Amino acid sequence: MPEFIQFIGGPLDGHRQDLSARKHPIPTLLHLEISRNTYRLLAHQPLKPDAPTTSRATYELRMVEGVGRYCFVAARKPAEKPTAGR
Repeated sequence: MPEFIQFIGGPLDGHRQDLSARKHPIPTLLHLEISRNTYRLLAHQPLKPDAPTTSRATYELRMVEGVGRYCFVAARKPAEKPTAGR
């Protein structure tokens, strides 16, 4: 297993995720909720409770120049939550 995996495209473009402590294979598809806390987490900053999900991004594991990378596939806005009376 590689020590790092890089994200290509989308909201996490350029991010490298450390895999050195991972014991299981990495998933072929990632569905990630993106918010301000996503970027705080990646920057090792404290999370805040006022960070609603702004989108959901999908990344697919692909071989790029012989190396596994997470490539951006799509993003969508989060679905509205049902409210009482609807």
